[in-house]
Order: sequence, then C-alpha cells, then structure tokens
Amino acid sequence: MDGDRFLTTLTRNTVAAALLAVVFLFALPRHADLLWDFVDVFTLAFCFTFIGHYVDALLRTLPEIEVGVGRIIRVLGWFAGGLWCYIVARWLWPRYGRDLQDLPALVWGGVFLVGLELAAHAVMKMRGRPSFYD
Repeated sequence: MDGDRFLTTLTRNTVAAALLAVVFLFALPRHADLLWDFVDVFTLAFCFTFIGHYVDALLRTLPEIEVGVGRIIRVLGWFAGGLWCYIVARWLWPRYGRDLQDLPALVWGGVFLVGLELAAHAVMKMRGRPSFYD
C-alpha cells in the first residue's frame, strides 16, 4: 500500500507524535504528573499520525485521486479517517483514567486530521517529494 518500510513509517510517525504530544500537553487539562500526562497525550497524537498515515496511503490507491474531484474525495477521506483516529483515541483515553469531557467533540478529529495531512504534505512539498499540492 505504501512504498515506505514499516519501521521507517513507525519511526517517522512516532517522532511526529512526540512533537504533537508536546502541543497537546499544554492544550489539554493535566491529570497526573508530567510524564504520565505526556504518555496520555502521546497516545492521542500517535493515533492521528500513525493511523492517519495509513488512511492517506489507502486513499492514494484509489484511481484518479490526485486530480480533479479526486482531490476533494481525498480531503473528505482524511476527514472520515480523522473521525476513526479520534474514535480509537477516545476509546483509549478513559483507560488511562482520563475523562472524555477533557477532549473536544468527535467532529474535531476529522478537522484535525485534515489539518495534519495538509501540514505533512506541505513539508513533503518543501522537501521536493510528491505531495497533495502537486
């Protein structure tokens, strides 16, 4: 489905999730000490970076997804995939003893993945790799 090796994908998305977790750490209410709060928000971020990567890889297998209306379908697919990423994250959140009321509404998962994918593709474009912006 994707040209990257699994370990390369895992490493890249783990680093991205760690960076994103720092932002989440300040955006979400604290629960325990700093290390455990980081683990909680890292898991939340990892759901989006790792699962979101494979959502995009799956969407790229669709014919003509790179042109015309296919680009709109891709963004809608990112939105739907973001909802699923957020469902996984929200399923894990209470298992850490956290309250689901600490998290934004479910629709924001879709919005977040669209923004995350657009940012990731902007980085890919800057590095000269094929991206959504080509």
